[in-house]
Amino acid sequence: MANKRSLRDLVSSTKNIAIALIFSSQSLWAQAPTTASSARTNVTSVTAKPVEPEEKDKKLSGAIKVTTLGRSIQDKNLKSRVGWTFVEAGVDTEYTDWLAFSIGVVGIFGEGSGQNYLSDDGGGSNALVLDYASMNIKPIKQANLKAGVIGYQINPIYTTMSSGTSLGAEEKLELATPSEMFKLTLQSSQIVPSTGVSKGLVENDKNPFFLANSVMGEVKAEVIKTSLKVAGAQYRFGNLPKSQAVNSLTAGNSVGSVQGIGENMQYAIGFGGIEVAAALETDWTSRLKTTFKAVQIKNDRAFDENNEGFMGRFDIRMVFGNVALKPSLTVFEIEADTTPANYTILSNRYNNRKGQMGGLSLELVKQKVSFFGNYTKADEIIDSPYMTDRELYNIGVEVNYDLF
Repeated sequence: MANKRSLRDLVSSTKNIAIALIFSSQSLWAQAPTTASSARTNVTSVTAKPVEPEEKDKKLSGAIKVTTLGRSIQDKNLKSRVGWTFVEAGVDTEYTDWLAFSIGVVGIFGEGSGQNYLSDDGGGSNALVLDYASMNIKPIKQANLKAGVIGYQINPIYTTMSSGTSLGAEEKLELATPSEMFKLTLQSSQIVPSTGVSKGLVENDKNPFFLANSVMGEVKAEVIKTSLKVAGAQYRFGNLPKSQAVNSLTAGNSVGSVQGIGENMQYAIGFGGIEVAAALETDWTSRLKTTFKAVQIKNDRAFDENNEGFMGRFDIRMVFGNVALKPSLTVFEIEADTTPANYTILSNRYNNRKGQMGGLSLELVKQKVSFFGNYTKADEIIDSPYMTDRELYNIGVEVNYDLF
């Protein structure tokens, strides 16, 4: 009996020793990596050399857009049927997180009859011009400074005046909540405005100028995928050349906005005031989106009449597989002296006109090809010997390519 008890005690002791050894080994195994890691960390901290940050490679992106359209403008003074092809190419280069450069050129090729309206010989003008070239500097995340040949507009959301590209500068400051549900943007522009696609008109020792300061707020509601933007902009034009006073009569400004005769004609009013705009965008589904925009302008430097304007636009974008269909309707009533009319591009020159524009585009999403057409009916608000009711038709196709 004693031998059996001794044998049982020996087995029990052996089992306890084995269990102890197993737990001991597991504990050591769990601690070993930490110890080794600490040792490696200590060695690295003593022997490793500091690694210099690598310079960020330049980021290049580029695209080209080809637009071909037929345009017909008809009124009592003008019968213009012109075919246009626009070839726009742009390249963006990002050197660092705070420095980037952008440049773009546009080729304009036109054929048709314009009755001395679009060029000196009555046909569509052909030109290869610089569209934009600007340097962007972001000293801090919330600020952006841009200078060069840049496009400008009175209001950053929606504007009654679609202007061309000119030489100038732009400053922008954006402040946002961490979730970006609310964003506040302060923007300022200083531009030397020009007319046409290739000429900047300047008087002796006096440059025309355009100044604009805007405040824009944006609110997003992620639950219903809706964003609302509201902006107010203060604008001013100054030192406008005398030659533009004559041209602006046929472009839409009132007879009372100028004084003098022939080469001595000049503006009798100024151009400066307030333009406010709003945009409401809603993604109802992944295949349905609606956009509503509205803008109102008042020129405080003109007489108390012919100095206000309103424009609104409604778009619906519907996606059916690879096809996106987008109908749109624009209504406008813009009095004659809200802006200097000749500085607005021809297709959006609505001074002293009221009416509507209906449009429809069909886009092949994967192929980046769009077919579009629109019709504009623009009637005079106040009778002018230099203007008449007008109809404008556009039909065309647009193709986009990525260069690299």
